[in-house]
Amino acid sequence: MNDEVEVNSEKGTGKRQGIARWLLVSLVAATVILSTLTPVDRLAESEYKALFQRALITFALARTLNGVISVVQGTEVALQPAGVGVTLTPGEVLDPINDLLERFSWIMLAATLSLGVQQVLLDVGQWWGVKLVLGLLGLAWLWLRLRPTTGRRPGSEQLLFRLFLLVVFIRFAVPMAMIANEGLYRLFLESRYLESTQSIETAGSEIRAAGSDDTDAAIEEVEEGVLGSLGRMFENTGKALNVKEKMAYIGERASDLIEHLIQLSVVFILQTGILPIAFLWIFLQLFKQLFRSKY
Repeated sequence: MNDEVEVNSEKGTGKRQGIARWLLVSLVAATVILSTLTPVDRLAESEYKALFQRALITFALARTLNGVISVVQGTEVALQPAGVGVTLTPGEVLDPINDLLERFSWIMLAATLSLGVQQVLLDVGQWWGVKLVLGLLGLAWLWLRLRPTTGRRPGSEQLLFRLFLLVVFIRFAVPMAMIANEGLYRLFLESRYLESTQSIETAGSEIRAAGSDDTDAAIEEVEEGVLGSLGRMFENTGKALNVKEKMAYIGERASDLIEHLIQLSVVFILQTGILPIAFLWIFLQLFKQLFRSKY
């Protein structure tokens, strides 16, 4: 009775091993075929271009906003309400946002450099030489796997399989990481990016308009001369109050800008730094496990 159980157990184990081996053969064959096709490469290129375009647009937006704030910081509004001189500088409240913009520009520069490196790695994976080596190694391993066991050199099949895995990693790791990266962006980061870029564009336009209005008011007062200023003394008092309101408004918009610049920083640090490294590390660990396996 025990002998029958052992025989059945060995048959079951052998059957499972046979199924696993044929699944592995099918997977290697499918990988060789997929390497010669272009859908994965095209999808990865499309995702890369979308990410690179977002980075360029955001970098240009940051530089434009920096220029607007620099102009507003250099303006001074001089009024003479009730005979008392008041000089207001709208840009004073923008010093923190200007400093943050400088740092954000460095983040975006690092993001574009990271994307440039990823582009090179994508090109390496798509090189015809890598595809040729992957195909040759895969076919050689399949030939050894499917031929009779007699005449095999010990360890040759395992060595070919490990070399095959190494080339597969070079061929597909970066494209798959890029595709997975963009998938997570669409799920969790896209709404943050769109909201922040739109808010920054709107806030930049409003700050530019507020600064321009204050500068125009100052120029009009200078052109009026002394007699005209005396005739509009009470009106200028109201203008001074209005300018102060605009200063407070600029401060509020600057606070909104800080929040959205931080949101954009998080998006691009994740997409161009943390997530690519995380996905490559996951793929590397997976390939290490396969590499250490005995097939």
